[in-house]
Amino acid sequence: MSHTAEPTEGEVTVMVETEVVDVDGDGVVDYVTEVVTTTVDVDGDGIADAIQQKITTVYDLDGDGVPDVVETTTITAADLDSDGELGEDEILIESELAVREDLVADEPAPE
Repeated sequence: MSHTAEPTEGEVTVMVETEVVDVDGDGVVDYVTEVVTTTVDVDGDGIADAIQQKITTVYDLDGDGVPDVVETTTITAADLDSDGELGEDEILIESELAVREDLVADEPAPE
């Protein structure tokens, strides 16, 4: 006797949180942080099989209203072996940093 499982529908959930901060009270935003969390339940069992969180922060260091630094960290985790747990080898963390070009000195970095 064979049994064929009916395909199940997965579910994707996306949540976005944003924080806008004026540290010094001058009315100019000093930094903005946005956190986007995505969970995917591939097999429809109600338990997330993959999770990704992307955290982006934009800083205005000199108060001119123009972004000076953008920092992004992405954390991705997936239950690749379907054991219901996230092991160290199933988690990836990536970071990027961008600085406005005119804020970077043209001098070579010290060795």
